[in-house]
Amino acid sequence: MLHAPGKCGNVAAVSARSWAIGVGLVVTACGGQAPAPPQAPAAPPPAPVRAPAAPPELPVAARPDVDLEVPGSVVVRGGAPIVFDGVEEGLAWPALDRAVAPKRGDVLTVQVARGLPVIHLLRAAWTLRHADLHVQSLDASGAMHVVALGARRDAAGPVEGCHLAVFLRPDGALRVAAPGGRTDIGGDDPAATLARSLADQAARCPIKYVAFGAESDAAPWGPVFDVMLAVDTAKSAGRARYVLGQAMHAAKP
Repeated sequence: MLHAPGKCGNVAAVSARSWAIGVGLVVTACGGQAPAPPQAPAAPPPAPVRAPAAPPELPVAARPDVDLEVPGSVVVRGGAPIVFDGVEEGLAWPALDRAVAPKRGDVLTVQVARGLPVIHLLRAAWTLRHADLHVQSLDASGAMHVVALGARRDAAGPVEGCHLAVFLRPDGALRVAAPGGRTDIGGDDPAATLARSLADQAARCPIKYVAFGAESDAAPWGPVFDVMLAVDTAKSAGRARYVLGQAMHAAKP
């Protein structure tokens, strides 16, 4: 995509030159001089090179498989609330695992309230980790969007490429841990700045996965989702897999 503007410019220049030559031939033929000997028609300009279309946005599910609205509780396919019954310091949610019984190849829609502390989504995502998850939430303007969290695929050997983790700080800035070291991104719109910088990173080293999270487990999910959505909308991470991350020093709710 970095070379797309240059290619489009070359095509536009060729088209304009062909059009100008055609007009010159018409003017000469209409003047008082004898028409020039017939010449072979000019070759048509090359067809424009179009960049691959971005994949369409994932559809919003009217009835999600898993609904996370209340801390410590989840509703599965419209049933009765299922209370968290795991170890408080852990992520496993046994009752949710029994209710859904996720397996590889499944695609589950998880709807998450913006104000929900991220720890509750981390627990649900870990429990459902064998399935691909379509996480849908409201953005800051109140519109519903969907971002995919891909399940891990078993590989025959090590997979080349770069990976990075993005954590939302309490002050709204972002802490980015990448192969080149740690970077802090602040300013008026850290998410947009991150999306732009990922395109440069992907040009140097293809990004295999990006982990999104918060420095505190008590942080609301909404602002973290906004960061994911900015990167996904810009497609600046290429075909990277999105996952959730938990900061090792994350403060507990």
